[in-house]
Amino acid sequence: MYALDQGKSENQPQAAVDLQPLYLVAVAGFSCLIGWELTAVFAPSVPLLSWCSIEEGMKLRIASVLALVVTYVAYGLKADWVYEHRGRLLPLSALLALVAVAESLASTYVAPLPFAVSVAVWALFGFAQASAMSCWCVFFSIVPTKRTAHVIACGAALGTLLFVLVNATSLVWASLLQIALLIGGSMGAVAFLSRRVPRETVPRVNELRAAPALSATAAVSVACHGAVYGFMTVELCSMGYEAALIGGASGIGGILLVFVWNFLGARVDVDVGVVQRITLPFLVASVLLLPFCDGAARVACGCVANMALAHTSVFAWYSTSIDNYEFRLHPVRRYAMRQAPSWLGFFLGSAFAFVLVFTLGLEGMALCLAMALFAVVVVVSFSVYGGDESEMRARLDDLLDVAGKGVVEAVAQEEGEDPEPQALSLEQRCAHVAERYALTPREGEVLVLLARGRNAEHIAGALTVSPATVKSHIYHIYRKLGINSQQRLMDIVDECG
Repeated sequence: MYALDQGKSENQPQAAVDLQPLYLVAVAGFSCLIGWELTAVFAPSVPLLSWCSIEEGMKLRIASVLALVVTYVAYGLKADWVYEHRGRLLPLSALLALVAVAESLASTYVAPLPFAVSVAVWALFGFAQASAMSCWCVFFSIVPTKRTAHVIACGAALGTLLFVLVNATSLVWASLLQIALLIGGSMGAVAFLSRRVPRETVPRVNELRAAPALSATAAVSVACHGAVYGFMTVELCSMGYEAALIGGASGIGGILLVFVWNFLGARVDVDVGVVQRITLPFLVASVLLLPFCDGAARVACGCVANMALAHTSVFAWYSTSIDNYEFRLHPVRRYAMRQAPSWLGFFLGSAFAFVLVFTLGLEGMALCLAMALFAVVVVVSFSVYGGDESEMRARLDDLLDVAGKGVVEAVAQEEGEDPEPQALSLEQRCAHVAERYALTPREGEVLVLLARGRNAEHIAGALTVSPATVKSHIYHIYRKLGINSQQRLMDIVDECG
């Protein structure tokens, strides 16, 4: 078993070299996915659903989101099947998504189909969207992580610009044609890229680890994030085409901030929970100020919320993908378990806004009270969310602090005396330890650096991952070796000589 894993580890650098020319394809394909997703989110006010009223468009979009939730729940339950048959899902999903575009084209220039048929078409559109995003998550989860964050951030920024370009045209047929190209480009790119990943580096389904389930409080927090997004989407769409276009485009502000995290790299130790808490004040402020604003100020509130949510969404995209690759987590199950509560929250937030805007038509004090209640729910959900994993981090830090600085200095001196022979023999001893204790290829790489006396921050920089990821690897290594210090690890490696 380890022989196969060791082969994969040796092939991983080659895989990175082979994939390097394809990163531009990944950026272009992922940007098509984001442009498609934003067009679907703001569909009631953009050309995709221009053939019907805003109210009918909202109903169709809500039906599509509900189908998204059902699809993610089903994918979470049948994750192994989806992982093994993802190649077959791609053409089916592309076809179903294009059916919705064709239906819009026919309804615009020929005659609207029965509304029940449109509901069914848009439910299938939601299934296609969930399938496409799941396939992209699988791709990012099976390729080396060095450029994942940059590809996703660049693709998200470019995708936001594509959303504006595709939907800014006054010709409905031209916009629908470009939307079809976004769908085809997204599906075609991920299919092309997936075939270019060396097969020996792609883990089989029985080699994937079970994804850790979200706690109830974390699921509620994620759902509330989605609820704010759904609510603000309906608000922006209800204000017309220009408001929806500006609202969708505003997400690029939050995406550009993600490049700050990418620039800082291993020098900062953040996770999705930290980013969510950073964006919380902006979300609450936009919700509370919305009833007191009109016109441009109201659009600005929606844009502030959308920027914060785009920032969190892109960060979650690449942090989830990197963790999946680093720890061989089941990408379909993990992605589905995190997306299901998010889109369920989007569905509830959209439905809540639809009732307030189109059914009740609340204004004045009644609207202020409703929004205040909504803000309280959001704040409470974040208050009880323990997303910083402080207990796990404390345990990891305790393990890492056992080895003193003297160990690092001693090893550095030994390396300075005879670097080449020592490095080679050290790698050989580490290979024996990795084989004996069934370490994964990535854990084997971390083991070598630990045996050289490197700390978590240095290893994070060398492997281009976050310190939290490295600490998790170290925790797994310590647990497999049955030790609690770096000194004991180095002793075990020396004993194998």
